[in-house]
Amino acid sequence: MQSSQPAPALSRRQKLCYSLGQFAWASKDVSFHYFLFFYYTQFQGLSPGLAGLAALLALVADGISDPIIGQVSDNWGRGRLGRRHPFMLASILPYLACLLAIFNPPDSLDQGSLFAWYLVFAILVRSFLTLFTVPHMALGAELSADYTERTRIGTARTILGYIGGLLIQVAAWFVIIPMATNAGDAGEGYRQVGYIAAALALVGMLAAWFGTRDRIHYLQQISETQKGRPWWQAFRDVLGLFRVHSARIMLLGQFLLVLKLGLANTMLLHVNNFFWGFSSTQIGVFMLAVFLALFPSAWLATQGTRRFGKRTAVMAFVAAVALTHPIMVLAHLFGITPPAGSLSLLLLVCMIVVLNQTFSIAAINVTSGMLPDVADELELHSGRRQEGILNSGMMLAQKVMFGLGTFFAGLIIEYVGIAGITDIAEVTSQMFQRLGWIYGPGLSLFTLVGAWIFSHYRLDRRRLDAVQSELRANRKAAGAIL
Repeated sequence: MQSSQPAPALSRRQKLCYSLGQFAWASKDVSFHYFLFFYYTQFQGLSPGLAGLAALLALVADGISDPIIGQVSDNWGRGRLGRRHPFMLASILPYLACLLAIFNPPDSLDQGSLFAWYLVFAILVRSFLTLFTVPHMALGAELSADYTERTRIGTARTILGYIGGLLIQVAAWFVIIPMATNAGDAGEGYRQVGYIAAALALVGMLAAWFGTRDRIHYLQQISETQKGRPWWQAFRDVLGLFRVHSARIMLLGQFLLVLKLGLANTMLLHVNNFFWGFSSTQIGVFMLAVFLALFPSAWLATQGTRRFGKRTAVMAFVAAVALTHPIMVLAHLFGITPPAGSLSLLLLVCMIVVLNQTFSIAAINVTSGMLPDVADELELHSGRRQEGILNSGMMLAQKVMFGLGTFFAGLIIEYVGIAGITDIAEVTSQMFQRLGWIYGPGLSLFTLVGAWIFSHYRLDRRRLDAVQSELRANRKAAGAIL
């Protein structure tokens, strides 16, 4: 039963432990986006087109599980562990085992077998991560009803996710890959990234589970009617999100931004190696530079939410991302930058990366704080607490669009002609131009359209106060009837 006493304020320890759960997401994201695709295409010999197709199919298959897990988690009414914690616990060991397996394909597989190994374990990794992440994200939407505190919770989760990802990259770029490269087997360094990612995920998942158990007693309970809602209505409920204006805008905005992200992240190692000419150590510095954006972005998100509201803040941040992203790419295309691979070029690129990522992470922080608000408006329309369905719907949109981005990135890499290349000296002028124009100005177009979509979001502080007041009245009336 839910406590009759109001929930105490979320402590720093609880917020930290909850946010550490984002290490699980970071372990998969960093592994898949920056290492796995490159490992399979450049060292295992899988064609980029097949690798991109496997990533797309895995995301689509995984997307099917998202609403089901969200629906079951939302309507779970059995046991003392509440609606979220049983699923978080059940996911840990299977996720870790599958993450290790995908980085360790058997030797001497042909193209078809290697494709199948990649596809099967990509599906399993993503599905078991979903079993943790959908309840974990839904739990975050339940921890506070305060307009600004929700942004702080989303910001803390985002910061810890980035820190987890950076820890993996520091270990990879400065220790594991250089050691393997010096030993004459760079591919072994990429394979060992899986072990680092699995260890980090284990720490974060256990911290989130143990560190938030004492909040279960205070979480919003669901009606008996909702407890009996069958799992197979999950997809109808996801489609129902489009009937709620704020949810519709969030989903459409994610479509564009995540498609761009899938393209950018999949192409990033190719850009760093064959456009900028960076070494593995320089790539590590490049990735580490993102850390400098974490705390300015947190300040921007909180101040932007407080002073201008979430709609204006996220729209401005997304537009700033679009404008800053292609600056150094265009400068390099026109030959007005230092030579490829030079320290001065690295420093200039990192400066723009920090600026760009400050706006990008700030936008992520604000949208994380928008989701609990949308969940309140969704309850007003449906009469059900559906944080799981909302987050699974967002994740479904993200996964499908990221999968499309990865698939298209594979086709772009083949179009550019750099598949199988291991040295920048092999890059022709045509390859260089194609890669730069697509990665720079081309990707910014997706971001600008995303900013335009978010300009139509209407759930501001005043509207949320009205929604929450009506919800309180509805719950009081329902309690009086019971």
